[in-house]
Amino acid sequence: MGIRSAFAVMAGKFTAKILHILGRGATSLPGVVTLKICPDVLGALAKNIKVICVTGTNGKTTTCHAITDMISANGYTFLTNGAGANMLNGVVGCFMDAATVTGKVRRDYAVLECDEASLKNITKSFKGLDVTVVVTNIFRDQLDRYGEVLTTLDLIQKGLAFVPDATLCLNADCSLTSSLAESVKHKKHYFFGINCGFENSSSTDISDAVYCIKCKTKYKYHSSTFGHLGDFYCENCGYHRQKPYIAIEQVKAFKPASAEVTMSIDGKSYDTEITLPGAYNLYNGLAAAIVGKTIGLDDETVISSMKKLTTPFGRMEHIPLTDKGVELILVKNPAGFNEVISFLTAHCTGEDDILFGLNDNSADGTDVSWIWDVEFEKLSVRIAEITNDKQTFFFTGKRGEDLQVRLKYAGFDTEKFRLDKDYRTLIQTIKSTGRHTYMVLSYTVMLAFRDKLGEVVELKKYAR
Repeated sequence: MGIRSAFAVMAGKFTAKILHILGRGATSLPGVVTLKICPDVLGALAKNIKVICVTGTNGKTTTCHAITDMISANGYTFLTNGAGANMLNGVVGCFMDAATVTGKVRRDYAVLECDEASLKNITKSFKGLDVTVVVTNIFRDQLDRYGEVLTTLDLIQKGLAFVPDATLCLNADCSLTSSLAESVKHKKHYFFGINCGFENSSSTDISDAVYCIKCKTKYKYHSSTFGHLGDFYCENCGYHRQKPYIAIEQVKAFKPASAEVTMSIDGKSYDTEITLPGAYNLYNGLAAAIVGKTIGLDDETVISSMKKLTTPFGRMEHIPLTDKGVELILVKNPAGFNEVISFLTAHCTGEDDILFGLNDNSADGTDVSWIWDVEFEKLSVRIAEITNDKQTFFFTGKRGEDLQVRLKYAGFDTEKFRLDKDYRTLIQTIKSTGRHTYMVLSYTVMLAFRDKLGEVVELKKYAR
């Protein structure tokens, strides 16, 4: 590493130290300072590390967390941007944080959550390195930033173009993601997917990829899971789902915090449990599993690792605020929110309260009209069957009133609504009830709300 790069790292580390002393987060600003001094510092920091980039609309943070769970359990060291600072500044920041003052990074792996629009800015520093890229899925998300799904697909393609020798791990069930195997022409690619459909799939309802990416004919499905994911095929041109290298063959049982499944690896079947909550998280477990295989872990080790996965902050995170606890759940787009609705419909009882929080900050997406694409009616029907007089629906965030209107039209009992935009007051109210509460929050609400929860209960500080 040159003198300029080393000085940039020292400046970044000093910035992080000052921020920590002041009690502030240090996820992005140290990277800004480091890049200002040395714009090409990332390539120098990553030179001797195996890089795993995870991108896509939904599941990036959980997939990265699952990968780090797996590789650490098998004796490898890693660095990661676990707090979700997934643009170039945050990625540089996590490398800088792991580096010595002379700029050496002694880790086996870098597991990096990468924003789709920032992927190209990150991967251009990784030319010639040992790189694996996981693409989880592509859904409509933050229209003010990404536009429609084909724009997101194009952004990912541009990012992959910088690492032509990278190993690609692609979601076979996403017709958009799967198409990358042909459009970017990487030599090594592996697919993961779910070979059995889910009951009550939303594929026939709201879908972000209705028509064939090649000929614009409407897709048909042998089976489907959620959104546009499933065993798709086009009758007109023949474009179809690829056979997954790693797949779930059968879901034996869904539990509140896990699923019992039969998995296959290159055609060989294993019974295991994936310890992540919600049907949609099965894809994140599969993505971690396929990374395990690409880095050389044997089948038994990968299968065993599925039983030891944990959730990252804000993603079905259990917090002991009340005797029965609360669950912190991040939502950010219709597809993800609909899967949370499915989870709540399956597990919510009359003894559960629900907090809904929505902001329209840039990190959330300034256009919140997408909440009208969320299937709240499905949850409303379930609530009507199980509700009792004690149940409350709390609302918070800058656009809390918008959520109240949306749920009113979905058929919820407005007599049970309570709006409170003061997070501290709301936390004390929820604590005083003693009831179990699901907290369903958009990104910036979740971050701020979790910080305030940390004033009341001891929480694990999230890493960079």
